Amino acid sequence: MAPTPPSEPSPSSSSPQRPPGTTPAPTAEGDEPGTTRWYTSAAATAAARRMAAAGTVGDAACSMAAAGRPDPRLLAPSSRVGIGHHGDYWCLIW
Repeated sequence: MAPTPPSEPSPSSSSPQRPPGTTPAPTAEGDEPGTTRWYTSAAATAAARRMAAAGTVGDAACSMAAAGRPDPRLLAPSSRVGIGHHGDYWCLIW
């Protein structure tokens, strides 16, 4: 007899609802295939501080830079992403 596959979780009325157009916070953790491990990076934070001081988006240390919260759906596939921010400036390193 074959095992029964797990059923798909159904949406719950207690699950948080996001307003349209907002960016979800990254939630993946662990070393499972296809997941991303997020961590606070001192190098990314320093780059975000440099961008804020210059008032310009972009730093050579950043794989992705943003003014305002970056969209995690734009990330290249990676197993680890270092994040840092200062004010509205964000730096992601992978």
